[in-house]
Amino acid sequence: MLETFVSAALEWGGVTEEGSFGMGLSRRELLGRATLLAGGAVLAGLPDALRVRGWLEDAYSAGPNIVEETMKGVVAFVVPGRDRYSIAQGTKSAKAGGIEAGATAAVIETLDRYLPSNPSLSATAATILNQVAQAVRPASARGKFPSAFANLSFAEKAKVFQTVEGFSGSDAGSIRFLFGNLPDLVAFAAYSEVGVLDRRRGRLRRRPLGWSLTQYGGTADGHPEFKGYLENRRAAEPNA
Repeated sequence: MLETFVSAALEWGGVTEEGSFGMGLSRRELLGRATLLAGGAVLAGLPDALRVRGWLEDAYSAGPNIVEETMKGVVAFVVPGRDRYSIAQGTKSAKAGGIEAGATAAVIETLDRYLPSNPSLSATAATILNQVAQAVRPASARGKFPSAFANLSFAEKAKVFQTVEGFSGSDAGSIRFLFGNLPDLVAFAAYSEVGVLDRRRGRLRRRPLGWSLTQYGGTADGHPEFKGYLENRRAAEPNA
């Protein structure tokens, strides 16, 4: 499913991969369509899973603000920064993190484009996170943020994901499937260019945060490090 999430994120950002397989499909599109059926079939069971656990109505009522606040809590958990969500969880960085990279909107959009549904996939994910967060720490329902998950500490957030991984029963597969891929999707969005890409003009508005975090120099035809002779020699060996 992650491959399809990635494909959807690239499409949302206006990035495509060239190449076709004789059917007018690019390699990216072929990969996405091949995995969409399997992943979509598993996630189609989410409404039933929510109904079994008594969470379906909460997912229907999860508004954009709750979804955004919850996903910010996830983004801060996966790629901490200097934002207030990272500070609140007790694990932060002196540098900008996933939230400042614009990952939150990309994650929400990618989830909802991947599997259009009612309730939306992002609302479903947020509901599950907040329900399990209250099981981990009941007082998290009352805190600095309207999202219980966003109010948790870093260790408590890890406990939420650990709890979801331990879900059992016939209804648990779709939930585990979603949350087994969600952190990877967040990391991809945070380290990609999607948050700074001007889709209309097809160019970056500024240097992507992921480039700075990974010390990536950006696209180039060459770098000075690869010019000259090995080990600072000034000429080729006479017998070369």
